[in-house]
Amino acid sequence: MGNKGNDRHVKRLASPRYQHVERKVNPYIIKPNAGRHTSATSIALATVLKEKLGVVGSTKEAKIVLGSGSVEVNGKVIRDFRYPLGFGDVLKFREGNEHYRIGVGRKGVVNIEKSTATSEQVFKVIGKYVSKGNKEMIRLYNGSVVQSAKGVKVNDSVKVKDGKVSAVIKLEKGASYLVIRGVHASEGGTISEIRPGTAVRPAIVEIDGKGGKKETLLDNVMAVGA
Repeated sequence: MGNKGNDRHVKRLASPRYQHVERKVNPYIIKPNAGRHTSATSIALATVLKEKLGVVGSTKEAKIVLGSGSVEVNGKVIRDFRYPLGFGDVLKFREGNEHYRIGVGRKGVVNIEKSTATSEQVFKVIGKYVSKGNKEMIRLYNGSVVQSAKGVKVNDSVKVKDGKVSAVIKLEKGASYLVIRGVHASEGGTISEIRPGTAVRPAIVEIDGKGGKKETLLDNVMAVGA
């Protein structure tokens, strides 16, 4: 029987909606590496360079540009053309000092906009644990890990500057939010109510934004302001 292991490409027609790429250009699209983001919520760096920003014309050209060390993601030089990009990541071209932020657009598709250079970013907290030395650490939505700050809970958001938490944004009634997944992705407004989940029902957030009040899953919402 043939090898049924990890394929390095996926068919465009079956690619995640998040990538929002042309589906009839050619049969295949680059598959992002596993790790920081899930396959359903990430896009390969080379695909961004080719099809989102148009700075290169082929994967070969993307490899040359990345190999020169002229591209940074979240302040680190990246040379892997399959490196996964997802919500919250900042892409920088060292030549010209241009910055782009990876966001979400309508229906949850990837949205890339030019951004001002800043070392402070906002991330949703998706997990907590205690490391060696009894240090409390938090896992962030972009796959990174930083040391926790006082009062941080899972589903809150934190502002991170130079690898440290500079401020905490609580996910609570009255907070400003951004929907990062689901049918209401990219919408913002104010949280009206948070209903805790049970063993058979997930937690629900009632949000008040464009088009009036609606409901979405707690996992889909990120607090962005008090």
